[in-house]
Amino acid sequence: MKKVSKGIEPARLRHYRTQQPANTWEQFRSTQDRRIETQQRLIVDQGGLCAYCEIDLLQSTGHDESDFRVEHFHPKSGQSTPHNWHLDWQNLLGCCHGGSQRNVVDAGNRFTSPDSSCDVPKGDKNLDGVILNPLLIPAFPRLFSCDRASGHFSVDANNCLLANINAQTAQNTIDELHLDAERLKRLRSAVLNDLNAQLQTLVTQGMSIGIARERLAKAILRKNASGHWPKFFTSIRSYLGDAAETHLSAINYNG
Repeated sequence: MKKVSKGIEPARLRHYRTQQPANTWEQFRSTQDRRIETQQRLIVDQGGLCAYCEIDLLQSTGHDESDFRVEHFHPKSGQSTPHNWHLDWQNLLGCCHGGSQRNVVDAGNRFTSPDSSCDVPKGDKNLDGVILNPLLIPAFPRLFSCDRASGHFSVDANNCLLANINAQTAQNTIDELHLDAERLKRLRSAVLNDLNAQLQTLVTQGMSIGIARERLAKAILRKNASGHWPKFFTSIRSYLGDAAETHLSAINYNG
């Protein structure tokens, strides 16, 4: 999980919420223009990544289903307060299907039910204060680490201490969202092994490992032409270490 910087509420959502403050998300999304505008804004804000696991939110190729859906961080069915969580822009996140959809794009890699993650195990549980909210975590330092060989995702306790983040809450985030699911470990490991191969090539060509890491950080930890971050951003950031932090600081990274 990385920080997400929320943009301005989409105009159609704002208008609808103002005119129909008691309506549900299902009523709002029944109109295509409203639904698409909100979905696109979420993807832009999140740099094309799932708000929880950071896989890339692939769009449909025409014969399959996009690996994307709108998630309500606080359950939209929650009735602990009179607040309408359905239409609260600050409560909406974009996430992947978490391995649950048979017809998803790239299903050979992404359909792994019952090995699920993200909003699938979360379901309708109210996890406010139990797990981290990507809108409320800092851009620096990173709170999680990833092992290249296994793809294992873990809490960086020292960085949590520096950021005044409860390490147990960070661990709850991994546990409740199944961010260490076998599917995610496999996909993260593949990304980091490819990155490691690039690093070894640069070193073989005579570059020091420090300079090689700097070059890769600058080349990879940036948004592409579509405004998307690389998938498994935090895992790459962890692997590249200080070089990643220096680069992200230089580009004023803020989620």
